[in-house]
Amino acid sequence: MVDKVETMLLLLGVVSLFAVLANKLRLPFPIVLVIAGLVIGVAPGLPTVHLNPDVVFLVFLPPLLFSAAWNFPWDHFRTNLMPIFGMAVGLVFMTIAAVGFATYWIVPGMTLAAGCVLGAIISPPDAVAAMAVLKNLRVPKRLVTILEGESLVNDASGLVAYHFAVLAVVTGTFSWGKAGLDFLWMSFAGVGIGLILGWIIVRVHQILREPSIDNTLTIITPYVVYLLAEKIEASGVLAVVAAGLYIGNRSWAVMGSESRIHRDIIWRFIEYILNGLVFILIGLQFPEFAHLAKEIDLPLVLLLGVTLSAIIVVVRFIWMVPMAWLERHIRRKHAEPEAALTTPGLVVASWAGMRGVVSLATAMALPLSMDTGEGFPFRRTIQLVTFIVIFITLVFQGLTLPPLVRRLKLEESESDNEAVNKARDNLLELVITRIDETIEKTEDESQRRALEIWQKQFVDRLERLHELNTSEDIEPNWGTIRTLLPRLYREVRQRLDELYIKGQIAEEGRRTLIYEMDIEEQRLRNLINNRMKRKG
Repeated sequence: MVDKVETMLLLLGVVSLFAVLANKLRLPFPIVLVIAGLVIGVAPGLPTVHLNPDVVFLVFLPPLLFSAAWNFPWDHFRTNLMPIFGMAVGLVFMTIAAVGFATYWIVPGMTLAAGCVLGAIISPPDAVAAMAVLKNLRVPKRLVTILEGESLVNDASGLVAYHFAVLAVVTGTFSWGKAGLDFLWMSFAGVGIGLILGWIIVRVHQILREPSIDNTLTIITPYVVYLLAEKIEASGVLAVVAAGLYIGNRSWAVMGSESRIHRDIIWRFIEYILNGLVFILIGLQFPEFAHLAKEIDLPLVLLLGVTLSAIIVVVRFIWMVPMAWLERHIRRKHAEPEAALTTPGLVVASWAGMRGVVSLATAMALPLSMDTGEGFPFRRTIQLVTFIVIFITLVFQGLTLPPLVRRLKLEESESDNEAVNKARDNLLELVITRIDETIEKTEDESQRRALEIWQKQFVDRLERLHELNTSEDIEPNWGTIRTLLPRLYREVRQRLDELYIKGQIAEEGRRTLIYEMDIEEQRLRNLINNRMKRKG
């Protein structure tokens, strides 16, 4: 037990160290962590870390999916249903078929069913890696939306297909009718139980008033939803996604402001830890897969891994081109705004299909034998090819994605930033108007004066924002200002600490002021970041 705790602490330290290094080198942290894990895995004298597939499915997957769904805007999901489900379901099955047939033709003795098992394993991309690469690049918002939406659903379709493919190999039989009915049950029952539990949990949040209890509930929710869905043989992944979408898009109404602030901080930390551990664990599995390479035809496996990595990119592009054309045609027919992805956007979306820990876990979870007692056919080959595909798509595609985006000159639309600015102005004007109405109804002169002072703060803030967004002659170096901001607030906090040491303010008062300054600093940082995005 002590060894496991020490290993976990060591991994957390390594994650933090290499996350800092990735930031300094301006490289996507998933790629740096995978490479770091690989180097650590082959270093002598260090403990071997074996990735248990159950840990991925029960510990890592539910909270990461839940958090992604919570933060995913429902209106974006609704308006992009066609491309999201087209890629998360149709593309997954097309990739399975392409990989299955390619493997069947390349590997002597490989059955089509075993090839489809490999296809199901490497069919769902890992959007966490893609988002980590794209987050600092100026790409169209809709492209990011589609990739994020795809990641919420594709694990479910990939895992369901994996279940049926493995069953076909293990039993030697396959029924399309039963598979179809089971697929419908797992999908609709998963979504249904997710929505039902989401509805219940929303009502519980409405009752709670303590932020600590509120956020404890958000932490245990994905696990409860996932386990209950799996208990009735429904898709736990879809259940978690449905619950996350339902609760997240109602959190503004059912959770207090303090609970939401705490929740954002807590979940940012959880995502950082889980994602960091996931990617470094991928690299740490290298010794185990390197051992497999000694027992099989390594040149053939390398050829297969490289070939399949190319196939899944090509299939992804081939699928997306007609899908984009069809969506454009439907939108024109219904007089909806043109919003289909451009050809450069399709190329980037195709290249962003990197594979990750779900593929690794499903490969490692392959059964050892079939119902006949014989070993699972080509089990080691499937596992090693999966690792090669993950490594190629994560490292090679991940490192080349930013240059590709810049080469294709994809520009981010400013409409989102403009909409946020307009909404911010609208809300401030509403506050000013409501205070003004209250002043007119107030007869107490001291009360009127207090309200006028309060109102002036919002008026001044609105005027500063207008000046910042409309003045043509104001073009500062926003990077310098963003660097200056934390230094200024650091000096303010130091002055506050001096007042505390001199006994001029109590500890509780100091904590209150620090909390207020932290919120204000974050608000200004967001404004500056948005301004920098607009100016590229």
